[in-house]
Amino acid sequence: MNFDEPVQGHLHWTEGEYNDSRQDVMKTIIILSVVTIAEVGIAIGYDHFMGEKGTGKIFVNMIMAIASIIKVYFIMGTFMHLKHEKKWFIMTVLLPFCFLIWAIIAFTYEGASWQAMRGWLNLF
Repeated sequence: MNFDEPVQGHLHWTEGEYNDSRQDVMKTIIILSVVTIAEVGIAIGYDHFMGEKGTGKIFVNMIMAIASIIKVYFIMGTFMHLKHEKKWFIMTVLLPFCFLIWAIIAFTYEGASWQAMRGWLNLF
């Protein structure tokens, strides 16, 4: 290895490939910024206007969940480079991720069930 020469990193890209990749990253950053700003705006607006009443909380939660899925899609596609991979490799990343989401939902539901049973039995 010759340490006098610069590292050859991504120098195999053509100018067009580099510009396409840079444009894709900038598009992703703008989309993530807009979605995040919208999430924060909705959360602040909900707390300011509806916080005391508590109505419509399910819709705010759904909007936040959908916005999070959008952000995960763009982050995994662009910054984790999954957009350019083969289908089966993408599945090896997405299936454990989906299992993790399922586990969070299942354990939350199960915890709520246990809390309800504790209330019914009045043991604790």
